[in-house]
Amino acid sequence: MPYLVLIADLVASRRTRDRQALQHRLKTELAALNERKPGLTSPYTLTLGDEFQAVFGRADRVFADLVGLLGVLHPTRIRFSLGLGAITTDLNPDQALGMDGPAFYAARDGIGHLKSSGDLMRIEGLPTEDATLANGSLRLISQRMDKWHANRFAILHGLMSECSVQAIAERIDISEQAVYKNIHSGGLDAVIEVLSALTERLNRQLADRD
Repeated sequence: MPYLVLIADLVASRRTRDRQALQHRLKTELAALNERKPGLTSPYTLTLGDEFQAVFGRADRVFADLVGLLGVLHPTRIRFSLGLGAITTDLNPDQALGMDGPAFYAARDGIGHLKSSGDLMRIEGLPTEDATLANGSLRLISQRMDKWHANRFAILHGLMSECSVQAIAERIDISEQAVYKNIHSGGLDAVIEVLSALTERLNRQLADRD
């Protein structure tokens, strides 16, 4: 019975000028994400320091959540490791704590890879033929994202949330022309296609739980 475990941490947060304000923003954003219950088996939970984790029954919201966090906490970099697999302990619906199993081991392994590679996102636990393509794609996306400003993340998040260009422009107070320019310059349509395809692959694996 597979689940999707997210383990994430803020990169070099201890060197942030105002770490307390950063931690407050992180707590606020995680609380907002937890208000949206669908898909969450166990909510976003702060663990050690600036690390947090969550458990998902479906992957539909996962990448939009990650993009949203990258935008809100920009320029702080965040590593996101997704581990697909079983959870061998009882599920905790109140906090993503006190659980264990292959999904957690996979996510923890992914964090180790990200620390070595410097990338932002990785998936562990997919079949080999899917894993190579998935992580190669995420590596390319990570390299693009390292050059983005906060608005581009906000635009991508808005598009992934099916907001109109007009609504996105009004929300971040830029022109619609500037939104379209970001979509083109950032290759956002292609990024969405890749993340949607990865979501479908993850959901196929998670469907084996039913």
